[in-house]
Amino acid sequence: MERLKNYWNEFLEILEKKEEYNAITLLESSAFIIDENNNPTIVCSGDFAATHIKKDFLKRIEDFFKEKCENDIDIKIVVDADFIKENNIKKEIKEDIRENTINNVNSEKKIDKYNLTNLKKEFRFDNFIYGNNNRHIFELAKLVSSKPGTEYNPLYIYGSVGIGKTHILQAIGNNYLEINKNAKILYIEGSGFRDEYIHGLQIKKPDIFKRKYKSLDMFLLDDLQLLESAQETSKELFEIFQVLYNAGKQMVFVSDKPPKELRNIEARLKNRFEQSLIWQIEPPQYETRLAIIERKVKDLNTSIDKEIMKYMAENITTDVRKIEGAIKSYLSVRDIMKITPNVSQCDEMNIFKDYFTSKPKLQNATVREIKKRVSDYYGIEISLLDSKDRTKFISKARHVAMYLACEYSKKSVTEIGLDFNRDHASVIHGRDKIREELKSNSHLSLEIDQIISSFNHS
Repeated sequence: MERLKNYWNEFLEILEKKEEYNAITLLESSAFIIDENNNPTIVCSGDFAATHIKKDFLKRIEDFFKEKCENDIDIKIVVDADFIKENNIKKEIKEDIRENTINNVNSEKKIDKYNLTNLKKEFRFDNFIYGNNNRHIFELAKLVSSKPGTEYNPLYIYGSVGIGKTHILQAIGNNYLEINKNAKILYIEGSGFRDEYIHGLQIKKPDIFKRKYKSLDMFLLDDLQLLESAQETSKELFEIFQVLYNAGKQMVFVSDKPPKELRNIEARLKNRFEQSLIWQIEPPQYETRLAIIERKVKDLNTSIDKEIMKYMAENITTDVRKIEGAIKSYLSVRDIMKITPNVSQCDEMNIFKDYFTSKPKLQNATVREIKKRVSDYYGIEISLLDSKDRTKFISKARHVAMYLACEYSKKSVTEIGLDFNRDHASVIHGRDKIREELKSNSHLSLEIDQIISSFNHS
């Protein structure tokens, strides 16, 4: 019982060190109690505190306790205003913090610096699966983490959602922390940075916020685009940027868009971003997606038929964070219903409907319409699709048109062949060539999606 209370006070001390005012205010006005069965409960004075603690801090508290106790700790949250009032909780907890802090100083007890970074230990370089789409940024990130503040400072990474940007960003911090245990590293999302700055203004202590960030050895800012609607915060970020840059401290920024597309960001800050090393992470190719699926299946200590894993890899092409959900969806059907669905059954049962990448729909298009859209998209004469011209660019456009005709028109491959002045074997070859390329070529996938979308916007 006493051990859990000590962990609670240690967690509060960490919040004090990090100047997390919102968390401190909420938790200091609540009570942490242990029942006779050693089950912990957070007692709140009202629904507002209970809701925000549950939403914003409970998982973090439970993760902290799990690390300390080496097993899962289930913490309940209840509302009991009378209990809080009768026990004068806020005063009592403050005294506990003060006393515990004094004892820690006297015993020279050290706070685990890892908990001051916001980093998650599972984001490491050794469990990041890379392929041709992200091999360069992977090596670059390792270099930055081993030699921070030197050649590649700042580093700006951007790309679409669910492709590993956060993993790379936190791996940089985790790797540097392994090298330098005393380094002051902080990972934070754009929304958290904004909220912390605003709170510092509200309590009239902006200097604490500024000192905290200007004293860092490594600053890792995720979801930078969330500052687009917070221009005052971006001005403050520029000031911090200047101090850290001049001190040779490493900064890494992650966004879903390149600097030139950022809106309502402090102009001087945007200019600094555009002068930094900018690198885009592309969506992983088919082989990499399949490797990710195989790794996650292995981590779950189970197995899935290879054809099912290939099917998932073919259809989860953008947000690879959905891979884990797709795997669990399949396993739930398999384990609960005691069946092993094949690909066709997966489609019939809609097992993956919430996880597969949605594609623009195109139904009952004529071959002539498809040829017209493809020729317009690639900027060529429509007659070239029927010609004997075999230059690489023309052949690609012709194969794309054949693929779309096979997928979306009602004609047979023989009929499609006549429309292209080819035999059915040439159509099958063109169709299959595009199908195979789509497994690994995200740019080709985007091109075809845009062609299909052009039908829906005409």
